[in-house]
Amino acid sequence: MKFSPKLLITGSTGFIGAALIAKLFTTEDWRDVIFLVRSKSPEEGLVRLVQTLRKHGVSNKQLNAIRLGQILCGDLNVVNRWVGDPRIESIETVVSSAAVTSFGNHPLIWPTNVNGVLDMAHGLNRVAKIKRFIQVGTAMACGAAAPKLVPEGFDSGLNTKHFLEYTHSKYEVERLIREELPEFPMVVVRPSIVVGHTQLGCEPSGSIYWVFRMALALKAFPCALAQKIDVVPVDYVANALYLLLKKPTLKYSSYHISAGKKSSSSFAQIDKAIAKATGRKPMTGYKQKSYSEILLMRERFTELLGPCNKRLVAKAIETYGNFSQLEILFDNARLLSEGMNEPTPLEKYVGLCEKTSQGILISEQMKFDYKN
Repeated sequence: MKFSPKLLITGSTGFIGAALIAKLFTTEDWRDVIFLVRSKSPEEGLVRLVQTLRKHGVSNKQLNAIRLGQILCGDLNVVNRWVGDPRIESIETVVSSAAVTSFGNHPLIWPTNVNGVLDMAHGLNRVAKIKRFIQVGTAMACGAAAPKLVPEGFDSGLNTKHFLEYTHSKYEVERLIREELPEFPMVVVRPSIVVGHTQLGCEPSGSIYWVFRMALALKAFPCALAQKIDVVPVDYVANALYLLLKKPTLKYSSYHISAGKKSSSSFAQIDKAIAKATGRKPMTGYKQKSYSEILLMRERFTELLGPCNKRLVAKAIETYGNFSQLEILFDNARLLSEGMNEPTPLEKYVGLCEKTSQGILISEQMKFDYKN
């Protein structure tokens, strides 16, 4: 029997992509999905997908129901090898979540995040009748000169001062798709900082959570404890993507998936919640220090943080410290107007993130965000 999928998900084994698939398994919609997986064979791709989804709480019974025909072998660097697959012709909606998310200067960031996604958009536009293409970006594509409460759809243009090559790449591919395919039905979705899962903590991924562990261990960071940070759990991101996928019409072409002013947490609230969950007292002796001042602690990094690459730790502190000092929050009024609930604040589930991180080195969690 010919399989005619309606939804294509790229980044199926990534943090956000897998969370969305786990959400789909709470419905019958997963049956109409084809998953793009970087693999040499459907069998290998299925193994990779199953291993990832298991971490997101998908049951063995559900995992055993995934068919080999739902695996599309390929990645964004070889779009021409898979975009002509007959199964693509029936695709109507796409969630483009595949990306090189390394916060270092990974050589594949631009070829994958820009050239690959652009090639995919052109290819899909030729061979399928796409009704909605959800491009998963990052709220940090707003750049360093953005207002304190960043409006949805904010764009300061080509002179944007980007935080990282990664955030620059995400901005650029949105711009190029709009420029080269003005009629393409793209909806840009920009999650803010995605940390943990409200029910699973850091079991699916320790991405970015290590930053909080690092600041607590050092008792120093470039931001003040009273400052707030805009963080959302990955399961909230998945629920929001599902809503934007399924709603017949959308009011806007760009959205934040963010905590906004109401659901952002301060670093003091986060520390208090971790202390309560772990049975320790809230942190004392914290000092707001500049990057250069923290560098003077370099010889103590291993003592305080465990085995680590001191150069990489310093780079991470510079990157996240500079961002945290800005205290940028991301408006979420558009998403809420579509019927989405407010997200769970980080302070409400950070204790679970801490408990599921115990026994894992900070340097191990850093590998989620600083890939070779």
